[in-house]
Amino acid sequence: MDEKISILMPSYNYASYIREAIESVIKQTYTNWELIIIDDASTDSSLGIIKEYLRKDPRIKLVINEKNLGLAKTLKKGISFAEGNWIAFLECDDIFQPTSLEKKIEAAQNGAELIFSAAEGFDNKNKIQKFEKHIEDINKYIIKLDKSMFIEGFPNFVYKTNIIPTFSVVMVKKEILAGCNFNPLCETALDYYLWAQLCFHKIYYIHEKLTLWRLHNDSYLNRKQYSWLRKFLFSISIFAQTVQNKNRIQQFFIIANSIRKRLIYFNISKNRIKLSLFNNRYIFEKFLP
Repeated sequence: MDEKISILMPSYNYASYIREAIESVIKQTYTNWELIIIDDASTDSSLGIIKEYLRKDPRIKLVINEKNLGLAKTLKKGISFAEGNWIAFLECDDIFQPTSLEKKIEAAQNGAELIFSAAEGFDNKNKIQKFEKHIEDINKYIIKLDKSMFIEGFPNFVYKTNIIPTFSVVMVKKEILAGCNFNPLCETALDYYLWAQLCFHKIYYIHEKLTLWRLHNDSYLNRKQYSWLRKFLFSISIFAQTVQNKNRIQQFFIIANSIRKRLIYFNISKNRIKLSLFNNRYIFEKFLP
């Protein structure tokens, strides 16, 4: 029996793009899905467009936030409405290729718990070039993503960089996603924070461009800026999620909570990473693979 996929689409003032996103879901070759659009108090004509589709297809549902909650709370709210065992994401400015869900559910049936595919950037030439350079670096230095495969040792890659380019390429088991912490220090990197928490699960990569990723200046990623300290602490939180020793993780976060009032010393040598306070108080050290 085909498993139901719940597609989460957070929406905020993207009336120019959301019609294309919804149409790409309707055109999926895999048909056992529900599309949950969570509107985060949009002030443009997004709601009117969404309501058009509610009348056309009963698989499309709408949840409205009375006030703007931000991406993390919006997605978490969407999960609570999901009926499927699988959660797929589609940002409302992106587009699914017709076989996107079909290919992912095939991987799920082979035992995968988090599935992501390649993506094709479009819309902004300069940003596409940067995106392609990032993917090239990943393929060259992190892991050879040149075929569909289970990724062994994913924790060894995820703490170095986010190799999953966008929410819109991912499908994940609802039960493991629901147990994640949705409160990163940098909300624009919520996806990276979630993947770090799920890095010990069975990760499968599909070497096909199943998502068109719209790269533009109005994207959510460009709306917020963070201090260097906040970004640094966020990086630490990513690193800590990949450490298997739970006692060390607990100790690490206790110390990290007090870092705002202190300065820290960060040292990377050829085979290890070490953090300590400027008063030489030891935080932790990890030998790199």
